[in-house]
Amino acid sequence: MLRDQGLSRGHTLTLKHFIFDEASNIIGVGVGTAGCRVASKISEFKTGIHRFYYVSCDENDLKGLSDSLYIPLTSLRREPAVVRGAGVKHLNKIREVVKGAKLTVIVSGLGGATGSGLAPLVAEAAKEQGSLVLAVAIMPSNFECSKLFYASITLRHLSRTCDHILVIDNNDFTQILSDKPILHVYEEINERLAFALSRLLGAFEKEDYAVGLEKTVTTSIKDRFTLLALSDRVDMLEAVSEAVASIYKKADLNEAESALLYLSGSKNLLAGEVEDSVKHLTTLLKEGSVRVEYGFSTSGYSKVTSVVLVSGFKRIKLTNYDVLESIFEPERRLDSGPECALDLSFNNITQLE
Repeated sequence: MLRDQGLSRGHTLTLKHFIFDEASNIIGVGVGTAGCRVASKISEFKTGIHRFYYVSCDENDLKGLSDSLYIPLTSLRREPAVVRGAGVKHLNKIREVVKGAKLTVIVSGLGGATGSGLAPLVAEAAKEQGSLVLAVAIMPSNFECSKLFYASITLRHLSRTCDHILVIDNNDFTQILSDKPILHVYEEINERLAFALSRLLGAFEKEDYAVGLEKTVTTSIKDRFTLLALSDRVDMLEAVSEAVASIYKKADLNEAESALLYLSGSKNLLAGEVEDSVKHLTTLLKEGSVRVEYGFSTSGYSKVTSVVLVSGFKRIKLTNYDVLESIFEPERRLDSGPECALDLSFNNITQLE
């Protein structure tokens, strides 16, 4: 079993603590509709993840996907607690999925009942098996008001279970793509997320200076939130600024401890432009006191895509939808575990007069 080797809360893992090689067993697990779609797109790239699994309560999510686990629901109620209860019945199968993994990367949308219900269950099973866990949590847009509460609760549970948690806000994309048909919007969001995550997880092409899974993991501060944002602009510095501004809306940048910048531009991308972008990001984050890693690709188009990952946040605004968390002090928390509704039969219980 892997252990933290003396690392205290708030410290980052370094390569001496966590080195990936060909013998490492690194798996990806797509959970729920959004998680399965994004993970399947990532699997099309050659990344540091050796194999992918897909877990869902909807058979349509798993069509055409190998190594999938279907968890049927016996109840018509579509709530995270009900989904988690169904998942408990298949817990041994989930444990088999994550068995032997050195690192488990969980990709899940938290806007639906399936992702919110099963992602913490998969994370807990992976931790039980001795795996380090990196969760990629995709939060719903602000207009999806009914989903924000459950998503916030699930995000809190994932932050307690996982070693690293990378949070993406769908609201960033829906605002930019608001003038497009809704079905096209979700498809484009999945494409953009898969592109960004594949580069951070080690996808490499001839024109790339790859980031690599090692850099992504070591950039992410253990037991702290990590936020990811991306922006498309003709001007590279504007793209970096817009991505940082998106993160600024969700967290206190004074808490930032490390960052990663990935730039995708044309084949005419200049060395000076990359250097200026890294310096610009460094200046925007605590006036240069934040460690910044970077990578780039010259296989893009005239616009520049800037992917910014910033880590070290103790709290983020995306967890504020959980009202109970703000009412009760941490030491007075009622229950640290996620709720679970089990479909049990009580036929053997006799009526009491």
